[in-house]
Amino acid sequence: MSQPPSSTSIPTRRKRDSRESILQAAEEIVARRGPAHLTLETAANEAKVSKGGLFYHFRSKEALLEAMIRRSMHLLETEHAKVAESLTGERNGKLKANIIGTLRHLEGQRPVLTAVVAAIANDPKLVEPMRESFRNDFQALCKELNLRMEDIAILFLASQGLLLMELLGLSFLTPSQIRKVTQRMLQMVEELDRNGPVEAPPER
Repeated sequence: MSQPPSSTSIPTRRKRDSRESILQAAEEIVARRGPAHLTLETAANEAKVSKGGLFYHFRSKEALLEAMIRRSMHLLETEHAKVAESLTGERNGKLKANIIGTLRHLEGQRPVLTAVVAAIANDPKLVEPMRESFRNDFQALCKELNLRMEDIAILFLASQGLLLMELLGLSFLTPSQIRKVTQRMLQMVEELDRNGPVEAPPER
């Protein structure tokens, strides 16, 4: 017979759900109305929580924006990890997972990184968690893959560039073209793997 939830676990879960609701509401405000409309008050109203409930989790707009960015990056990393798991044992699977995961976000039209737009508009220094995440992902790929750093960089930057251009409303490619570009990137991974790493010429 299963045990009923403890009296302490229910309030903890409610607090966690409330925090998640606030973050989702803030994302929707930025995606739907633009970063200028995001305030603590509009986030509280959208999430249907009191100001006191919002202040319990976020003491300032900056704290809310930073949490939005960290949540967004966690969602991206989770998506990439899911794809990587399905490619376990495949050569250069993690690089392919990065490319495929990015395409899934583009096709899903989900405001995954709307927090970045809001952060740049409010305070560019708030994007440091995102920069750190990209840096760590890139360095991990360079350590694990049997490809040249510059080749990994080209594919990694192309993948993230597709996502960020779409996010900022700067993309000029149709969905069909984006899919073709992504397929070509995956082909390039295979071609680079077949050719093997080329030693860089000695520095003079």
